[in-house]
Amino acid sequence: MTEVAVELPRGLDQAFTAVAGELGMATAAWLFVRAVARCAGDEGVAELAADLGETFTVLEAVAHRWLAGSREASTDPSAVLDALGNATRLVVVGLEAAPLDELVRRVPSGLKIAMIAHSQFPVDWGRIFDNYGGGVERVDLDTFQTWAGPRSALLTFAYGRHDTRTCVRPLWLRACGADVRAQFRSLIGWDILGAPLEHYPRWLVETETTTFTHFVS
Repeated sequence: MTEVAVELPRGLDQAFTAVAGELGMATAAWLFVRAVARCAGDEGVAELAADLGETFTVLEAVAHRWLAGSREASTDPSAVLDALGNATRLVVVGLEAAPLDELVRRVPSGLKIAMIAHSQFPVDWGRIFDNYGGGVERVDLDTFQTWAGPRSALLTFAYGRHDTRTCVRPLWLRACGADVRAQFRSLIGWDILGAPLEHYPRWLVETETTTFTHFVS
């Protein structure tokens, strides 16, 4: 029996960039992988990883998780809620819609959440914050420190772990300098990928997991 090569639509790289801006790289990756799997099966998912993997390493990692049998994204916020403890303010650095949605649904009523409106991808921030109906407030790089305090936390999404290193958005390194670390009680890294990246993370940077007060997955 002759194998039929899977030919994916052109322009998926541009489409993924647009969706990643609105949803986050991991959330967009799961969306794309599921869509390709429905239309072209595992062969299509493998082709997606081969075509776009070197440019979008998070998409490649999600595709390989799918091919290994995983069918669900890592969105359970239980470990994050434990790390937050009795915090009353949380600033989120970086956007990942699926896990953030779950976190917002489960946080205690006394916890206020803000997100820094900054991304390397084009984003309609008005639409993003409207989706949360006031449950997530908008802050910027020059205003988020007003949320600091002894019961405040910073959280960023991490993408895989290799030994003591993980990958995060460049925004985390810009936001979390030495002065900021002293102002927030907790610095939380949430690994939503669960597997190390296979190629150099073009859209991400590496950092030590030990720089977080809590690193959860």
